[in-house]
Amino acid sequence: MRQRGDILTDEAAEFQGGVGTAGSANVGKRYAMFEAIHGSAPRMVEEGRAKYADPSSIIRAAVMLLKHIGYNDKGEKLDMALDICGQYERKLSITGRPNGATGSEFTDYLIETLKRSDLKEYWFSFQEVK
Repeated sequence: MRQRGDILTDEAAEFQGGVGTAGSANVGKRYAMFEAIHGSAPRMVEEGRAKYADPSSIIRAAVMLLKHIGYNDKGEKLDMALDICGQYERKLSITGRPNGATGSEFTDYLIETLKRSDLKEYWFSFQEVK
């Protein structure tokens, strides 16, 4: 049964940009666990490409965690910044290889986006049908 659930979550991840960008949550009655849907990317580590791993998946999991523990506003802002950086502006592209940004560079970009005083308005500007 776990394998079917794993396949289902991988397929569902495609709706938000792929396995590398999807977060995961396991929420029970007493406990909850949040994680990157793709795991720790051991193949990238073995191939010496660890610094090119996309941090979006674990950050999306952090969004879910923030919302779960009642920090909805902070989770929403982080979610918006991820959308801007990963889908809309895309000033940096993570390819998982030396021809793309490193996870650290992408995270710096994300943090700068989070600092925008007009973050919500800027995010909404991408939602308008053009």
